[in-house]
Amino acid sequence: MKKISPKAIRLWRIKAGIYALIFLLATAVVYTLSITVLEFLPWYVPGLFLLITLYIVVVDIWLVPKLKFRYFRYGIFDDEIHVHEGIFIKRQKAIPIYRIQNIDTTVGPLMRRMKLKGISLRTPAERVYIPELKELDADALRVRIRDIINNQSRSEV
Repeated sequence: MKKISPKAIRLWRIKAGIYALIFLLATAVVYTLSITVLEFLPWYVPGLFLLITLYIVVVDIWLVPKLKFRYFRYGIFDDEIHVHEGIFIKRQKAIPIYRIQNIDTTVGPLMRRMKLKGISLRTPAERVYIPELKELDADALRVRIRDIINNQSRSEV
């Protein structure tokens, strides 16, 4: 079983940091409004926003990315793809390669900057996402899966 790129931890932390910053700005707006305009707003509402922001910082920025990286594995075999994921609730999926209908790659601006790609595999029943692989690994994985599918379809004819 293979791991995803270690750069994924940094990417997930940056994304969570952006969400935390947005929530912190919302907290500042709520606090400012509660002091000036919304005098009827209870004192604990801005504090609640601040606690949620602290939760995002502690859990989503520091803890979750390490755990997601530690527990995500994938493996490509001749007839199946195995994906193991989940922090508290573990999921193990085995996708028959002959059932794969579509292979997509996902690249966002942060992922492009870090040279990462995600691969989405679609079957009639579900969608499986393999996140944050190195660009070369993602392209090689996509080509390998296509080759396996093409070889299986040729052998059936």
